[in-house]
Amino acid sequence: MELTAPGLENELVRLEPIDAHHWPMIRNSDIEESIWRWMPALPGGTSLQNYFDAIVQAQKFGLAATFVLFLKSNDEFAGVTGLNEINKIHRRVRNAFAWHPPDLSHSNLYLAGQLAMLQRAYDWRAKRMEWQVNTNNKFIMTGLAQINPTHEAVFRNFERTADGVWVDKAVFAMTRPEMAEAIQRLEATLAQSALK
Repeated sequence: MELTAPGLENELVRLEPIDAHHWPMIRNSDIEESIWRWMPALPGGTSLQNYFDAIVQAQKFGLAATFVLFLKSNDEFAGVTGLNEINKIHRRVRNAFAWHPPDLSHSNLYLAGQLAMLQRAYDWRAKRMEWQVNTNNKFIMTGLAQINPTHEAVFRNFERTADGVWVDKAVFAMTRPEMAEAIQRLEATLAQSALK
């Protein structure tokens, strides 16, 4: 199983491996505002085009597995999420980022995207999945509390964001057995919410 293989979906979302044809919908979304605040500075400038090109290039070289999310109920664009720091020898990956349009009111959208990443990493036979989260990002920190990975460390002054602010990163991780348990729990959560 390749991390970027098509056919990834769950109760709430379906995911497409990112490529050039997704550029118009991403360009026309509200994602750019989030980039300045949460994404690390990149060589070559901090434009949305530069971020998109870097993500697509990393995908081509097998350095990342990034997906565009769509709601299964109506095919509405629902965000971007993915994995990076892919290490095939040691079977570990890092959850790269998660972004969803702010106007979507689906409370379980973040959990659905994370469930998809956990499932894909598990199917890829990952032994470890890691998150590095800007400690000021309350949305992600709150979502992670529901997923319940182990808090392992805080890296102080770890990186500079696109808007020039130096931030701390909290490190969370799950091992393979913990991933399996989280997948079952999140599937139950999404199934329960679909019944309401």
